[in-house]
Amino acid sequence: MFDTDDRGQVGIGTLIVFIAMVLVAAIAAGVLINTAGLLQAQAQQTGEETTAEVSDVVQITEVIGTDSLDGDSDGKLDLINASVRLASGSDPVNVSQASYTISSPRGNATVISGNNNDNGAISHTRIQGMDSSDGSVLKDQEDLLAVEIDLEKENGIEPLGESQSVKLILQAPAGGQTFKELKTPRNIEDSESDSYIL
Repeated sequence: MFDTDDRGQVGIGTLIVFIAMVLVAAIAAGVLINTAGLLQAQAQQTGEETTAEVSDVVQITEVIGTDSLDGDSDGKLDLINASVRLASGSDPVNVSQASYTISSPRGNATVISGNNNDNGAISHTRIQGMDSSDGSVLKDQEDLLAVEIDLEKENGIEPLGESQSVKLILQAPAGGQTFKELKTPRNIEDSESDSYIL
């Protein structure tokens, strides 16, 4: 009636093999879950950093060059005043953590820290929409900040003469860049402190 010739394996040996298989499967599952979690966290961080690099940008709107008549810069523009504001869709940006790259007409360039406490070459002035508690942080689209760069105090770049071209690059802390090409006027008066739109 019943075939008793074929029997399943029973006993301690079978139990040990079964437990070993369960342990191996559990360890493998743990490794896979841990690896998947690490990859997800890394992908999320990379996505956030990439988004910030593309979207967190500070725009340079107007740039004015001024001959301050201090020192030996008479007849040359030794102050650059750039108005900056947030680009569309940008999160708040601390301009004091930005950096500025200025190329001179002779082809050399220098990088200036945006922190006005690091050197005397940079100063910030709030123009519109910012509270005194904000410091140099642009939070809203209507915020407008003037950044003054003193070329006399920055040894890498000399004051600008007539009909010269320079390039100004503002790099936000997240990496987004704004490029502006500037050209000085043909005639720069040295008799009084004049300002010119570049």
